[in-house]
Amino acid sequence: MQALAALQAPAVARVAAPKASKRAAKQGRRAMSVRSQAVADPAEAAAAANLTERDDVRNIAIIAHVDHGKTTLVDSMLAQSKVFRENEAVETRVMDSNDLEKERGITILSKNTAVTYKGTKVNIIDTPGHADFGGEVERVLNMVDGVLLLVDAIEGPMPQTRFVLKKALELNKKVVVVVNKVDREGSRPDWVVDTTFDLFCSLGATDEQCEFPVVYASGFKGISGEDVDLDAPNYGLSDNLEPLFDMVINEVPKPKVDTEAPLQMLVTNLDYDDFKGRIALGRVNAGTIKEKQNIKIGIPGSDSRNGKIGEVFIYENFKRENIESVGAGDICAIAGLPDIMIGETIMADGAEPLPTITVEEPTVRMTFNVNMSPFAGKEGKFVTSRNIKDRLDRELERNLALKVEPGDTA
Repeated sequence: MQALAALQAPAVARVAAPKASKRAAKQGRRAMSVRSQAVADPAEAAAAANLTERDDVRNIAIIAHVDHGKTTLVDSMLAQSKVFRENEAVETRVMDSNDLEKERGITILSKNTAVTYKGTKVNIIDTPGHADFGGEVERVLNMVDGVLLLVDAIEGPMPQTRFVLKKALELNKKVVVVVNKVDREGSRPDWVVDTTFDLFCSLGATDEQCEFPVVYASGFKGISGEDVDLDAPNYGLSDNLEPLFDMVINEVPKPKVDTEAPLQMLVTNLDYDDFKGRIALGRVNAGTIKEKQNIKIGIPGSDSRNGKIGEVFIYENFKRENIESVGAGDICAIAGLPDIMIGETIMADGAEPLPTITVEEPTVRMTFNVNMSPFAGKEGKFVTSRNIKDRLDRELERNLALKVEPGDTA
């Protein structure tokens, strides 16, 4: 990592020099205010005293503009982690399991998996790149400690890059910049790093956040490195993704948790199984969650209700595996709570509900009216207003960015 810092220092210094004076006045007072608040809060200081770091887990999300190679990079990370058997037939973009995702070739729903690298479990969450599905990104950032910001080696930062980076910086997540697709003809990685630095500055990033580590990679070829030489064989990169994995282990913060505190787990996503029913996904914030455990479910400011955990799962090697218990800092899935909703807290007696998840208001409004076309009813399977309402109601259960309001004639 020292070598990486030495490699990046000249480039950062070259770009930062003309901007330092402009940003100093803008950031100084705000940074001082934030630090003063952090020191002045005794409750937070007392809670922090009980926190311990888990060295065996890292939680990351991969964020980027659409079609900058997130899912393809995850494919290579899974393949090089020996997740699949040598004789196993593996589809491309294996994380895009939804039928519509396969048809469109894009990621719509955030999905998580996990790989093990040198004894450390790395939970990986693949997120959508379209601004239309930005609510998915905002939601999953609550589960991770750091993000891999993928930037195309030709296009550089794009509109959705700005959106997802802004959310990561607001939540103070550690950002590792991955300049992807360096093997494409016409790639310009140095320019991409400079423009990414400009983007950090324009979003009001702190000086510490602007000193982001950089990895160069080709997700399609499964190669990466801390430096790139477009004229050298293999672009001066390693033959594998080990430099990327090492960067994740060394740069992404270890989860700071309190394993002795009462259980707290914020539900950030929902899945469904034909046999197990509704499955809640989230990160265990404190304590330990166990099979057959009696728990409470609630949100701040409302009465809690009782429940009982059925089964507990973790994501390992692209499969959901049953486990007896999961400790704080890890991501898990649980079954047995048929009425659980996104944003609710699963907790033990004595624990308080965590702040619920909020996302930006919807930006597109649609009105569904009766079809007056002469071709009405001639094609399609579910075409009545009742069918459409049922489908929208099901989507409301897992999509916090969606709002459905009844019309005047509903």
